[in-house]
Amino acid sequence: MRGMAPRLPLLATSLLASAAIAACDRPARVELDPPSLRFHGRGQSAPLRATVRGASGKVLPTASCRWSSSDERVAAVTGRQRDAAVVAQGPGTASVRCDAGGAEASAPVAVRIASRVEVSPARLELKLADEPAPVGLEVKVLDTEGRPFQDRPVSTACEDERVCRGDDRGQVWPVGAGETHVVVQVDEAKAAVALRVVDARTASGKPRRVEGNPMLDVEKALAPPKR
Repeated sequence: MRGMAPRLPLLATSLLASAAIAACDRPARVELDPPSLRFHGRGQSAPLRATVRGASGKVLPTASCRWSSSDERVAAVTGRQRDAAVVAQGPGTASVRCDAGGAEASAPVAVRIASRVEVSPARLELKLADEPAPVGLEVKVLDTEGRPFQDRPVSTACEDERVCRGDDRGQVWPVGAGETHVVVQVDEAKAAVALRVVDARTASGKPRRVEGNPMLDVEKALAPPKR
């Protein structure tokens, strides 16, 4: 028995060391990248990655997250281990959380959506000149809470493209005389503006006018000579 006494301190030391190592290997801190997310429309998605560290600060490559969202109506999350995908569901704010065995972290998510577009003037009258030139529209965008929504891309489209053409810069290009409507869209919000185009091109700027019946001239040229 006396010969075994010296081994007890060694055993205790070994157990303490093992416990210390196990404690360091347990998740103690979670870092999310990016730390926050912002969306500007339903259906938009973004990746979210978690880094799990132990008490020593060492990365734990085998640790995994249990992902959750504080409000599924705003942001939905699906994840596997330390990687997740967050999808915007509706306007508002929420938090996406990674729970890694007692250590956790949350990333705030904000979803802002354009709900109304106001275009001025309400009716446009454009002149078609010799050189094609666009006309920019004055567009005001409001979100679901009625607040001005800045720096959103504006696209335009014409119901009758024989009269005008739209682009992705909020401009209208007159191409022919007539009347139609221009549809202005920002995210999911739309507005329509009445448009009239007047042909103001000069004679040299217009295509050559066809007079008479060109087919009669062709038939005369192909007909056999009279005897």
